[in-house]
Amino acid sequence: MDRDFKNEVFSSFDPNPVQPCDECGRKPKSALKMLNPENGHIVRMFKCQCGAQTWTETKE
Repeated sequence: MDRDFKNEVFSSFDPNPVQPCDECGRKPKSALKMLNPENGHIVRMFKCQCGAQTWTETKE
């Protein structure tokens, strides 16, 4: 069994991929993470180097 291939596949796994910025295409950085008490979802806010801000809401 080729263990190098197996390690390479699992090391690139990203459970919460960040979408590229709509303005410039770069990967924004996480700015804030908080709980929405109304529905129990996690809200993540992102800010890009170009100044654009986005957010996602996921149930965890």
